[in-house]
Amino acid sequence: MSNKKKIYTVATAHLDTVWSWDFETTVSKYIYNTLVDNFKLFEKYPTYTFSFEGSYRYELMEEYYPELFDKMKEYIKQGRWNVCGSSFENGDVNIPSPEALFRNILFGNSYFDKKFGKRSVDIYLPDCFGFGWALPSIASHANLMGFTTQKLAWGSAYGVPFDIGRWRGVDGNEIYASVNPHDYYFTLKKLSDWDFVQNKLKENEKYDLDMTYIFHGIGDRGGAPKEESVKFVEEEISKNNSSDIEVLASSADRIYHDIDENFTPEQKAKLPVWNNELVMKDHAVGGYTSRAVGKRWNRRCQELADIAERASVTASYLGIKEYNKSAIDIAWKRFIAHQFHDDIPGTSCQRVYRRSWNDYAVSMNQFANELEASASALALNMKTDFCKGTPIMVYNPIESQRQQTVTARLSGIGNKNVRVFDDDGNEIKSQVINRTNTYTEILFIADVKSLGTRIYDARVSDIPCDAESAVFISKNRMENQKYIVTLNPNGDIESIIDKEQNNFQILKEPVSLGLLKYNGSRVWPAWEMDYNENKNAADRIPVKSKIQIIENGPCRVAFKVTQRDKKSTFTNIIALADGGKCVEVYSEIEWQSLRTLAKEQFSFNVSNGTATFDLGLGAIKRQNMCDKLYEVPAQNWADITDKNGKSGVSVISECKYGWDKFNDSTLRFTVLHTPKHNYRIDSMQSMMDLGLNRYSFAIFSHKGDVGTDTQLEARKFITPMTAYICKKHNGALGTNYSFGGVSSNDVIVRAIKKAENSDEIIIRLNEGANKTINKFSLTLGNGIEAAKEVFASEEYKGKAEIKDGKLITSFKPYEIKSFALKLKSGEKVKAEKAVPIELPLDKNIITKQGECGDYDYTVPFEIVPDEINSNGYKFIINKNGNNALTASAQKINTISKDGKIAFLCASLAGDKDAEFIINGREVKAKVNSCFERFARWDLYDFGETAYIKKGKIAYEATHCHKNGKDEIAKSMYFYIVEFDVPKNSTVILPNDSDIVILAACSLHDGKATLAAPVYDEIQNNRPFTFKMSKKEKAEYILGKCVWNLNDKDEFIKANNRGKEE
Repeated sequence: MSNKKKIYTVATAHLDTVWSWDFETTVSKYIYNTLVDNFKLFEKYPTYTFSFEGSYRYELMEEYYPELFDKMKEYIKQGRWNVCGSSFENGDVNIPSPEALFRNILFGNSYFDKKFGKRSVDIYLPDCFGFGWALPSIASHANLMGFTTQKLAWGSAYGVPFDIGRWRGVDGNEIYASVNPHDYYFTLKKLSDWDFVQNKLKENEKYDLDMTYIFHGIGDRGGAPKEESVKFVEEEISKNNSSDIEVLASSADRIYHDIDENFTPEQKAKLPVWNNELVMKDHAVGGYTSRAVGKRWNRRCQELADIAERASVTASYLGIKEYNKSAIDIAWKRFIAHQFHDDIPGTSCQRVYRRSWNDYAVSMNQFANELEASASALALNMKTDFCKGTPIMVYNPIESQRQQTVTARLSGIGNKNVRVFDDDGNEIKSQVINRTNTYTEILFIADVKSLGTRIYDARVSDIPCDAESAVFISKNRMENQKYIVTLNPNGDIESIIDKEQNNFQILKEPVSLGLLKYNGSRVWPAWEMDYNENKNAADRIPVKSKIQIIENGPCRVAFKVTQRDKKSTFTNIIALADGGKCVEVYSEIEWQSLRTLAKEQFSFNVSNGTATFDLGLGAIKRQNMCDKLYEVPAQNWADITDKNGKSGVSVISECKYGWDKFNDSTLRFTVLHTPKHNYRIDSMQSMMDLGLNRYSFAIFSHKGDVGTDTQLEARKFITPMTAYICKKHNGALGTNYSFGGVSSNDVIVRAIKKAENSDEIIIRLNEGANKTINKFSLTLGNGIEAAKEVFASEEYKGKAEIKDGKLITSFKPYEIKSFALKLKSGEKVKAEKAVPIELPLDKNIITKQGECGDYDYTVPFEIVPDEINSNGYKFIINKNGNNALTASAQKINTISKDGKIAFLCASLAGDKDAEFIINGREVKAKVNSCFERFARWDLYDFGETAYIKKGKIAYEATHCHKNGKDEIAKSMYFYIVEFDVPKNSTVILPNDSDIVILAACSLHDGKATLAAPVYDEIQNNRPFTFKMSKKEKAEYILGKCVWNLNDKDEFIKANNRGKEE
């Protein structure tokens, strides 16, 4: 230990992107303040250094304040302003998947490196609400060194384990951690003689540690530390030569560099170790559930991002479509921005969610565009000409062959039936499940290889499929090869018998939705729950209204159960598929229950004081609920395996994250909680999640301990296969293609993506069954030519073994590895070719700062790209001179081959039903508004109900100009409007001056199209039916009174600072 002890003082300004204010306020005031306030301190105090996290905030600085951004870059070069946190957004780490956290870090440090030549080595989360056991494993695999937070002082379920030490993750890897730096919202007036600091230094002596770490600064609206604090630190630094304590004005991550570079192995080994999670007791647990639709759509974004990337890598490898990295990255970053720690937990003021939920929907839409485009390119090279009916390609994005149901919508069927045949001419099990005026929806069982595509033939028929099937349904009973499921008179599942386990009765009590009277936290209603309420059994359950058999075919059987409780309606689709290993439940709630907590409850005939909860990377065992751990986070599933180890039951959840282990045999997850209190008038958390809510879950029973089978069933349930309507043609890939496979499903492929800075393919692998795996092998394409091991940051880590074109490696329990691969050449296949179409541009809608265009609102020149690629189309943007076309019945000539024509366009005056004329035939198409949000969800306090528009979003301008000035965060959306056209066609545009077109493009070979939606649909403009009783209305009015303002910060002062006009 050195003679001089060190105090690392870290100046910071925590900035909540949203919270009790909206995004527009952050950009217009708080980002600006953070820049100018720190510049003043730099100029006055030569030792002052400042650390600021989140590359998203830096991107906003660059977008809105370019001159100040350039000035900041000079301070970064001098080491005065320090980037920290490594991430794009200082987000929540309980709800996002580990892969989303890897991308968050990848985007953050990549931006820092590109713009400033800097990378940080820390996870810097001063204000997040608890930290899972996977986090140190994630940070270590991202090539980071340390973790910093002060939040454990708010009530960690495990206390504060040390000041500075090592945090060991679920896979055994470690990072350094500083977890007691005091409040970031703090003005330093004493330091070396401060008893808090002295006590930490004395405690650290036990570990041969001669240092400690202290925050000072401001929050949560950005800005800079108070000058008093900065001046004090400078004075303390000036005393270093005469003191036995050295005070440092430090960057946030310097301490981790110093420990790693200067400590001996023996000193590092003496550091205290924490080998567990660091979740919160109270101040997080409500946020696992609050504002539920955001969590559902975040999950869908994560899944669509993953499968779009896998399909894009496959198409790119085969040379049939370029990997659209720009569109995929933008969609990733858009929704990761809403993983911010006061956004996705549901703890911001309610107007924030108008933007958040819309952005999730925009990203889902754009991921779907790229998935469809890449699948279309694959379909073009599949052999479909054997089909007598409509060719349907099915895509399986996971690394395991699967035989599972898939849905497709076919038009032009009328009242006829559809039968489906495989590529060998064998009829497979199928059934019609829905008919509308525009389509017939079918379900069939597809058998598709790992990471594969296969062609099926859907033929119109007078009679339905009558193939023999193991599924059966009667008045209250359903059965397949594995299960016999029985409903009780209330419509709840009262019995599940596992035939594969000697008719083992899984259930101890019926599966039901328990409802509890609920006040919740008075001070932090969305953040927290109350143990004394949460520990109770349900007061009641919904009462049956109706039970119907809605599916009875050879593929699947299903009940639709409708239940009610007071003003709320509950609808469950309980389904059992032929060959299915899970009992599946799809739930929809019209929630109108104030002051109520809803928990789905599962009581099994297995018993264990410990349950296993999925972390997305590894798993953790937790005991029955207690006052310190009563509501806990999990990613995809939770499991109780009997203490005898012979059998267990897993509950798989598609979008619910807050769980409890009620007793030795019972698991529950929280569906909704609507508390009594509001936090703030404009937060209105007392009306949280009223309206439409959707979620799904599955029950899977298994032999032995939980492991590979549960992981695989969870992935199959959460990531279904997708189907595409194709044209008939020959194809080099045949009828049944697989891009790759693995030697064992104990190892999960977490990601397949294009490398950031090379043409290599990045693949991320994770041992998922808590086993040691030797000689694991992976193959992709025609074989692997070269490989290297990399971190999740895609920095080099080490050599990799290739044998006979396969990657060979081994794994410790829950270990995660990433590799950069170069593949051997693929098959010679046919590429889709996008051809730009020249337009007679006549208006100016793209303007530079200070310029006015031909429209009230214009697209900023500095943010629009020269080329917009979306959904397989390539739109060339003419940024100079005239750059837009106002639709006024102009004639456009198409290409010399059959194919598709697409226009990049929007309406400047609301959604339009536009009339195009193609070869003399009138064709109607929806042209969506440039300015209206693409989607919203129910916010009953505003009287708003949900809608999701149809259409394909090609480009979003994240702000626009008006009269030459920035309109902060006012987005402009441009959509793809596309038509099938014969060769040498003439298209006459609508005669509507509100429709503006930026570019046009054609595809020679046409496209395959998604055969069914891949994210939520909604009946647009559904009625607002919520009504309060007189008592509820009185409480609502009381909650809106000004004396109930509950803002903890300097609201008035902070709200009146900002950029001067």
